[in-house]
Amino acid sequence: MQDCYIDARRISSKSLKRLCITDFCSFPTKFHIRIFAPGLISLQLDNFDGLTPSLEYMPSLETAYVWLHNSCYDSCHSNRQNCEYEDCSCHAYPVDEGVLLHGLSNAVNLELVGDAYFELFIYRWDLECCPIFDKLKTLSLNEWFTTIDLLCILQHSPVLEVLTLQLGSTEKFVRATGAEEKIEQSFVCSHLKVVNIECRKVDEGVHQILKFLSTCGILRDQISITHTVSVSRSLWVPCLGLPQNQASP
Repeated sequence: MQDCYIDARRISSKSLKRLCITDFCSFPTKFHIRIFAPGLISLQLDNFDGLTPSLEYMPSLETAYVWLHNSCYDSCHSNRQNCEYEDCSCHAYPVDEGVLLHGLSNAVNLELVGDAYFELFIYRWDLECCPIFDKLKTLSLNEWFTTIDLLCILQHSPVLEVLTLQLGSTEKFVRATGAEEKIEQSFVCSHLKVVNIECRKVDEGVHQILKFLSTCGILRDQISITHTVSVSRSLWVPCLGLPQNQASP
């Protein structure tokens, strides 16, 4: 689905295997469309405007790519739930169930991208009731996360093997709050084999990430740092759900 307005309360299909919603599709701005597709194996959701769709349980999901762009309406004036602004989209957020992460919890390969310069709350608020990603093997994040977010994801991903961090900016780590700086890790990422860090330079934020990873039992020789002029947006081929090195020429 590309460049269209989706005017519905729910998208439902038990037989749908692949779903790609991209390139300026528009969702309603007053409520979250629900997507029910229990047979889905591949999902791409990016570059849309309106409120982020709410994903229902997808037990067959293998690969998912989500990019929350600055045209997404899920931002909050105060960056907290139920703020004092009556027209704020935070009031549409379903506190008890979240929006994205529960539906993505069965993914084997997952990429979560967010606009680093726009305070979107979906990922971070969903993590407050984070499900167990008990099948997740490869995970890619860009710079939307903080130390607490990364800690939560790692704690809830017991079989994760490959973690990729695409860091155009590390400002959120440099501005870590006192509470984040005092985090005490009490677990080891026993299955994590490789951490790939893509960054423009090894700055203070990257050093903080390396320090954090070491407290999770990740050795320095498990970490690969690649210097890039511009950090790539995605490891996945659009609308195919395949890693680029597996795509046909």
